[in-house]
Amino acid sequence: MKIAQLVSNFYATSPTAYHAIYSHAAWLSNGLKKLNNDVTLYASGDSKVTCDVKSVLPKAIDSLGFSENIKKYYLHLLISKCYGDAEKYDIIHSHFNLLSSFYSRLVKTPTVNSIHSPIDEDAKPLLLQFKNAHYISFSQAQRKIIPELNWVGNIYHGVNMDIFSFNPKPQDYFFYLGRLTEKKGIHLAIETARAAKVPLLIAGRSYPQESYWHDKIEKYIDGKNIRYVGEANFMQKIEYLQNAKALLFPTQYDEVFGYVMIEAMACGTPVIGWRSGAVPEVIQDGQTGYVVQTVNEMVKAIKSVDKISREETRKRAERYFSVNKMVAGYQKIYERVISETAFKKAKKEKTVS
Repeated sequence: MKIAQLVSNFYATSPTAYHAIYSHAAWLSNGLKKLNNDVTLYASGDSKVTCDVKSVLPKAIDSLGFSENIKKYYLHLLISKCYGDAEKYDIIHSHFNLLSSFYSRLVKTPTVNSIHSPIDEDAKPLLLQFKNAHYISFSQAQRKIIPELNWVGNIYHGVNMDIFSFNPKPQDYFFYLGRLTEKKGIHLAIETARAAKVPLLIAGRSYPQESYWHDKIEKYIDGKNIRYVGEANFMQKIEYLQNAKALLFPTQYDEVFGYVMIEAMACGTPVIGWRSGAVPEVIQDGQTGYVVQTVNEMVKAIKSVDKISREETRKRAERYFSVNKMVAGYQKIYERVISETAFKKAKKEKTVS
């Protein structure tokens, strides 16, 4: 197949990108090429993938100092470049929530859409204008947010099982990885660790300009029991995950998926996650971690974490969340959408004639 992958050029796309959208698009593009597809990635010019890259800027928008007003035009320029080339491809896979939908109707090449970010109420009426487009969900929970969309498949995220390798003997700390925002619930992870009297290591992007950081996080960081190590790079992240007794995932909104959960499980590290969004789909409660709804339940889960087999946690990750399984799933959906589009076209032409 000739496949175009379309992702925002706001940041660079690479397997080690900090933002999950960009690392996901990189692993998917590389994997599809490995399956002998002809893949072109439309992204920033400094993206690092094994397939061809087409761009409208040599570097990611975020690094070039443009005004907010100008940034959006470069996003649209990239999208229009991709759809201007549409006839070269059998299918386009867009990783924009909505913007590409304003272009996809103008070409004959089918588009499949992945919605990576939470869908707020203001966006729903706009998405419903394009409800008959092809959408691929990351979880069944995602579909419940807006069931009216034409969901043509469900593919769980996948990670490289060689890079996120198994560690049977963790160190004595629990771990939080992610943005330090209120909706991610880091304050609940801190409250839980203090109540359970266990060490908590925190890694992720902080926002010191926000009151949440000062009121709910900073004052509890003592460098001993509650430690903050800043933003971990790709290899540091893996090391922290491998050596943690468990990952705490106290998200307070409907997670579309939660990449960090499967990164942890690939290392054999159990996950203690809040019952929200896709969390109950990813964690097998009592087998690869625990699904909780309160701080007290999270404390109890911490006390019971040694009952979780790290070997079985790794095996479930291999079975359901490998990058190879993910890529193969997308390939099958592409083939089906291409075939169905061709069938509808032939049927229409036959009816007209």
